[in-house]
Amino acid sequence: MSQKNDDPQQVSAEEFELLSELMMEVDEIESKEVEFDIGGRNGKDALLFQLGLADDLQLIANYGKHHLVFPVQMKMGDFSNFSLALKSPKVFEKGEHLRSWRLNVDSTIRLVNSQEEELKYKIKDISASGISLVIEDEENFEFPEELNDIYLKLPNLDKLLISGSKIRRIDAKSVAYSLGGSTDDEVLSLLAEYLFERHADTHPEAHVQKFHSTS
Repeated sequence: MSQKNDDPQQVSAEEFELLSELMMEVDEIESKEVEFDIGGRNGKDALLFQLGLADDLQLIANYGKHHLVFPVQMKMGDFSNFSLALKSPKVFEKGEHLRSWRLNVDSTIRLVNSQEEELKYKIKDISASGISLVIEDEENFEFPEELNDIYLKLPNLDKLLISGSKIRRIDAKSVAYSLGGSTDDEVLSLLAEYLFERHADTHPEAHVQKFHSTS
């Protein structure tokens, strides 16, 4: 892997045009991961291979007030062939400052303990890196400073073990927590994938329609 460089790597107009051509070659997406094979060291392959060695490679898309950040990873397949894979993005809202997009939850999303018993507090909203909890029947309830041994139940997914740290009290009945520093990366990836799907349902104008299947 390359050495970390604090100076951002500039992409020329010709290189940007190559990347644009690569994205236009995708007619539809049948999964949440898009891959480009890197089989050679010339032209597009060379550019992708060079970019894939970056410590932190991202593809950013802006649609109106929506800001999507796709992580890009290099993967090695059979016969030492490499490919670049786009993962489900983190979704942000644009404004004076970028803000993680939050999903207001319904009864299909629950918090449970290891015995799958529902907790006293409920989820108010959730993002790819944070969660707000609320309790309706008591004021000034003492929420825990840390979330440990708590599971997130999402529709059609196994329960996800989450942990987090209190950021701030929102009001007398709700508190915000950060998940990014202590929750497993794989769990955060599954959460980002789920939120991306819900964002697409809620804001179809922010998702490229030509990527959707027309069959």
